[in-house]
Amino acid sequence: MRELRRHLFLFLAAVSLICSAGCGREATPAATTDDELLAELSAGEKTEQPPAKPVQKPIRVRSASASRSGQDILRKPKGERLELRLKKGDRFPLMKTVEQTLIQKSETHPAFAKTLLELSLAITVQDVQDDSILLGIVYSRVVYEHDISGRRLRFDSGAGQESVPWDAIPYAGMVGNGFSFRLGRDNRIRELVGYREFLERCVARVPMERRQSLLAELSGRFGDDGVANFVDDSIGLLPYDASVDRESATLVMPGDVWTRERRLMQPVPVHLTSTYTLSSINERTAEIEIAGRIAASEAVNSNGPGRVRISGGRSEGTCTVDRATGLPLHVAVTRNLSMRVATEDGVEVQQEKSIVTIIRAFPENRRDRPAAAAGGTAIRRVSATQETGESAPDPAESVQDSGRAVQAVYP
Repeated sequence: MRELRRHLFLFLAAVSLICSAGCGREATPAATTDDELLAELSAGEKTEQPPAKPVQKPIRVRSASASRSGQDILRKPKGERLELRLKKGDRFPLMKTVEQTLIQKSETHPAFAKTLLELSLAITVQDVQDDSILLGIVYSRVVYEHDISGRRLRFDSGAGQESVPWDAIPYAGMVGNGFSFRLGRDNRIRELVGYREFLERCVARVPMERRQSLLAELSGRFGDDGVANFVDDSIGLLPYDASVDRESATLVMPGDVWTRERRLMQPVPVHLTSTYTLSSINERTAEIEIAGRIAASEAVNSNGPGRVRISGGRSEGTCTVDRATGLPLHVAVTRNLSMRVATEDGVEVQQEKSIVTIIRAFPENRRDRPAAAAGGTAIRRVSATQETGESAPDPAESVQDSGRAVQAVYP
């Protein structure tokens, strides 16, 4: 019995020892494994990711004055000035040539007309104000040629011709004659000075019974719009941005584009929208490309029978500007338009018209006086049939060919 109790006690003690030993072996390694894993992870982080360095420099706070200075630099206008730079007393010669070709497309009434007009004049700077400039024009010579379906005429005011063609009589007084106009800084005409007197002097040699009608014709053709057209073909194409301050209004860079709208009076009032692109600029000159569109219109032709319908047209050209003065050294513009003309007898014909305008200024001679006036002059209307050197009869006494709808081709 004692032997049995002793064996039972030893068995229970052995079981207890085994269980205690097993539990001890599981707990100790588990704790050791976790600690080692954490240590390895910590060591890996230290090895793979060294202490981070600052990626930005410390932010510096600028003073208010330094900030404003930077803004002023950013806001400073950019570009080159392209504007008139004239002084009181400056005088320079200018030549304007207008060549026009008109083709009447009709099986029954075909026609052809070509004119060449050369105007020599001098422009004088009479006054310079902060917001405007007063310019005076004096014509010195007029040369006119035309060919109307084979009928030719030539008139040169410098050739000393004794007789003046009838169509030239209203304009003969232009040589040695002139007027003034005030131009704003936006290159638009503000005021005409002495223009009415200029027109009256142009018709002083016309018989009294014809003077008023011709004066009205001159006024209609070469009134405010006529002078504006002359300016727009030359000085008026310079840039001016009225939407910005005056300091920046004439600043341009290559590629800049500006647009002008104007009205042409010949052969009927039409509207022309022109776009100007500055292609290049340097210290001496600026190059401008010109493109335009002529809008369709319809009106009664005051210079001939019937109605005229303009179906549209376009223009293109180039201009070289002298940067020292702002004057156009050379302007060449070609305009083409299509129109249908209805005569008094109801015949309607198609006409194609081309106008080539060339303007040249000579700023290097701007203080030279213009050549003295010589002989008569003529800005010529295409309506007569006279030959060179012959005095033309009064058109009121001529029989008009109503079948032909050839229109006057004006400069």
